[in-house]
Amino acid sequence: MFLGRAMGWLLGGLGVVALGGDGLRWLETGRAGFGPLGDFWRLLDNESLQALEMLCQRYLWAEIWEPGITSLLALPAGPALILFGLGLVLLFRRSAPRQRARFGALS
Repeated sequence: MFLGRAMGWLLGGLGVVALGGDGLRWLETGRAGFGPLGDFWRLLDNESLQALEMLCQRYLWAEIWEPGITSLLALPAGPALILFGLGLVLLFRRSAPRQRARFGALS
Protein backbone atom coordinates (compact mmCIF):
# COMPACT_ATOMS: atom_id res chain seq x y z
CA MET A 1 0.00 0.00 0.00
CA PHE A 2 2.65 2.50 1.02
CA LEU A 3 4.89 1.57 -1.89
CA GLY A 4 2.07 2.10 -4.39
CA ARG A 5 1.29 5.55 -2.97
CA ALA A 6 4.98 6.46 -2.95
CA MET A 7 5.33 5.42 -6.60
CA GLY A 8 2.25 7.50 -7.39
CA TRP A 9 3.69 10.59 -5.73
CA LEU A 10 7.02 10.00 -7.46
CA LEU A 11 5.36 9.75 -10.88
CA GLY A 12 3.30 12.86 -10.14
CA GLY A 13 6.45 14.74 -9.18
CA LEU A 14 8.17 13.62 -12.37
CA GLY A 15 5.11 14.84 -14.28
CA VAL A 16 5.46 18.28 -12.71
CA VAL A 17 9.15 18.29 -13.64
CA ALA A 18 8.23 17.37 -17.22
CA LEU A 19 5.67 20.20 -17.32
CA GLY A 20 8.35 22.58 -16.05
CA GLY A 21 10.66 21.48 -18.84
CA ASP A 22 7.87 22.01 -21.37
CA GLY A 23 7.29 25.49 -19.95
CA LEU A 24 10.97 26.35 -20.23
CA ARG A 25 11.03 25.06 -23.81
CA TRP A 26 8.00 27.27 -24.54
CA LEU A 27 9.82 30.31 -23.13
CA GLU A 28 12.96 29.56 -25.17
CA THR A 29 11.38 28.74 -28.52
CA GLY A 30 8.00 30.47 -28.34
CA ARG A 31 6.20 27.25 -29.34
CA ALA A 32 3.90 25.64 -26.81
CA GLY A 33 3.61 21.89 -26.68
CA PHE A 34 4.23 18.81 -24.59
CA GLY A 35 7.25 16.60 -25.07
CA PRO A 36 6.61 12.88 -25.53
CA LEU A 37 7.05 10.44 -22.66
CA GLY A 38 9.67 8.47 -24.60
CA ASP A 39 11.93 11.50 -24.95
CA PHE A 40 11.55 12.32 -21.24
CA TRP A 41 12.45 8.74 -20.29
CA ARG A 42 15.40 8.82 -22.71
CA LEU A 43 16.70 11.97 -20.99
CA LEU A 44 16.37 10.43 -17.53
CA ASP A 45 17.80 6.96 -18.22
CA ASN A 46 18.34 5.80 -21.78
CA GLU A 47 19.77 2.41 -20.78
CA SER A 48 16.62 1.32 -18.93
CA LEU A 49 14.47 2.24 -21.94
CA GLN A 50 16.71 0.17 -24.20
CA ALA A 51 16.62 -2.70 -21.69
CA LEU A 52 12.81 -2.62 -21.68
CA GLU A 53 12.76 -2.71 -25.47
CA MET A 54 15.16 -5.67 -25.53
CA LEU A 55 13.15 -7.50 -22.87
CA CYS A 56 9.89 -7.05 -24.80
CA GLN A 57 11.31 -8.03 -28.16
CA ARG A 58 13.55 -10.88 -27.09
CA TYR A 59 11.79 -12.57 -24.19
CA LEU A 60 8.16 -11.49 -24.46
CA TRP A 61 5.80 -11.18 -27.38
CA ALA A 62 7.49 -8.77 -29.86
CA GLU A 63 4.20 -7.05 -30.75
CA ILE A 64 3.96 -5.76 -27.17
CA TRP A 65 6.70 -3.26 -27.96
CA GLU A 66 5.77 -1.90 -31.37
CA PRO A 67 2.08 -1.01 -31.23
CA GLY A 68 1.69 -1.23 -27.45
CA ILE A 69 4.48 0.42 -25.53
CA THR A 70 5.55 2.77 -28.32
CA SER A 71 2.04 4.25 -28.36
CA LEU A 72 2.35 4.85 -24.60
CA LEU A 73 5.75 6.46 -25.12
CA ALA A 74 4.19 8.86 -27.64
CA LEU A 75 1.86 10.32 -24.97
CA PRO A 76 2.65 13.81 -23.61
CA ALA A 77 5.01 13.28 -20.68
CA GLY A 78 3.72 15.79 -18.13
CA PRO A 79 -0.01 15.04 -18.21
CA ALA A 80 0.55 11.29 -18.65
CA LEU A 81 2.86 11.00 -15.64
CA ILE A 82 0.56 13.11 -13.48
CA LEU A 83 -2.45 10.97 -14.44
CA PHE A 84 -0.55 7.69 -13.88
CA GLY A 85 0.65 8.97 -10.51
CA LEU A 86 -2.82 10.14 -9.49
CA GLY A 87 -4.21 6.76 -10.50
CA LEU A 88 -1.69 4.95 -8.30
CA VAL A 89 -2.35 7.26 -5.35
CA LEU A 90 -6.09 6.69 -5.65
CA LEU A 91 -5.70 2.95 -6.20
CA PHE A 92 -3.53 2.51 -3.10
CA ARG A 93 -5.23 5.07 -0.86
CA ARG A 94 -5.74 4.37 2.80
CA SER A 95 -9.01 2.81 3.75
CA ALA A 96 -11.32 4.51 6.22
CA PRO A 97 -10.73 3.49 9.84
CA ARG A 98 -13.20 0.85 10.96
CA GLN A 99 -15.31 1.28 14.06
CA ARG A 100 -14.53 -1.30 16.68
CA ALA A 101 -17.44 -3.13 18.23
CA ARG A 102 -17.86 -2.24 21.88
CA PHE A 103 -19.13 -4.68 24.41
CA GLY A 104 -20.81 -4.38 27.79
CA ALA A 105 -21.14 -1.05 29.59
CA LEU A 106 -18.98 0.77 27.05
CA SER A 107 -21.48 0.32 24.20
